Amino acid sequence: MTSFVAQDIGSIAASRDGILRRRDLDACGLSPRQVRTLVETGVLERLHRDAYRLPGPDGRPSERYAAAVRAVTWSDPSRVLTGPAALSLLGIPILGQPRAIHGGLDARGGSSARSIVSTVAVPPADQRCERRGTIVASPMRAALDTARLHSLVAGVAAADHVLRTRMATAEDLAIVLSTMNRLRGVSRARVCASLATGESESPGESWSAVVMHEGGIPRPERQHVFVDEEGFIGRTDFWWPCSRVVGEFDGRVKYGRANPSGRPPEEVLWGEKLREDRLRATGVRVVRWTTADLRRPTAWLQRLRRDVHRSPDRLTGMSGSR
Repeated sequence: MTSFVAQDIGSIAASRDGILRRRDLDACGLSPRQVRTLVETGVLERLHRDAYRLPGPDGRPSERYAAAVRAVTWSDPSRVLTGPAALSLLGIPILGQPRAIHGGLDARGGSSARSIVSTVAVPPADQRCERRGTIVASPMRAALDTARLHSLVAGVAAADHVLRTRMATAEDLAIVLSTMNRLRGVSRARVCASLATGESESPGESWSAVVMHEGGIPRPERQHVFVDEEGFIGRTDFWWPCSRVVGEFDGRVKYGRANPSGRPPEEVLWGEKLREDRLRATGVRVVRWTTADLRRPTAWLQRLRRDVHRSPDRLTGMSGSR
């Protein structure tokens, strides 16, 4: 590929949101064999039958999925995208790596028989919005569809984000769910709605809530504030008052520091230790877990189940796990 062709391809990609259609490559004088060679050597990345892109700098799967979704908006504009594809266009974080692009057919137009979009029920008109010139499901409908079409964890994480950022309300959630009764996978959407609160401040907290629900752990209070005679100690992810157990995803109690990165790491760690000492001094047990525990939750759930079912007097003086 000559420098002139490369420049042409780069210019076209820049003008089309990073997407190159097969006709664009034809116009640059590239034969099918040359295109295959460029894909095989990593110069181009094939998104679907007739769409390509110049590979991104980090090569993350999430970046590739977002590019594939954008390609669909060019090649199949009559689709009303929903589920993870809509989340991608709405700028809502997607937990996990979706494989499919889901969309419904608007009654006003047809679709290419070669579309890569998995056809699903089109959201009602009042559950749609426009993003980047494309009609997509509304944030809450996209989150609930993500739960039923992709994964419960991803759906709860998305719904929590939607509620936390006030893109929709709990009332909106209930209304949207009430219109989905006959849809495939609606049972997962219902569980998603029951777990979504907007109190999760990270996807990991949403993931934790799902795993605890599936593991039969009693539902905890969220974002509980602890104080002592010195004042504010911290705000915790999960709190079981009956057993006086605090749960922290990634072990990070939110202590209200405005700029922790501006301090030396050892000073930050020492400050966290002192604050956790204050937290334990109130008579609570602190249980921490990480992403690795959520991926293989059996042992962690056993420890957590044991702790939350203990009486508070048996927990007094015990050290936190891990």
